[in-house]
Amino acid sequence: MSDNNNITLEERFEHIEEIIHEMENGDISLDKSFDLYKNGLEEIKAANAMLETMEKAMLVLNEDGSLEEF
Repeated sequence: MSDNNNITLEERFEHIEEIIHEMENGDISLDKSFDLYKNGLEEIKAANAMLETMEKAMLVLNEDGSLEEF
């Protein structure tokens, strides 16, 4: 992927699905499987970070210090 900063969450999920599909193919080498695995982990970490950011953006801090959904 050329620009990881502009990838949407949906695109990340699609890429993870592509990686899984490619890994399920029995015709790939062990080296390729390992590379796909590493790429998949990176995508999952990035997607998780995006989800956490979205979740935090949906919470508002009240005057009494409690959190309320936006």
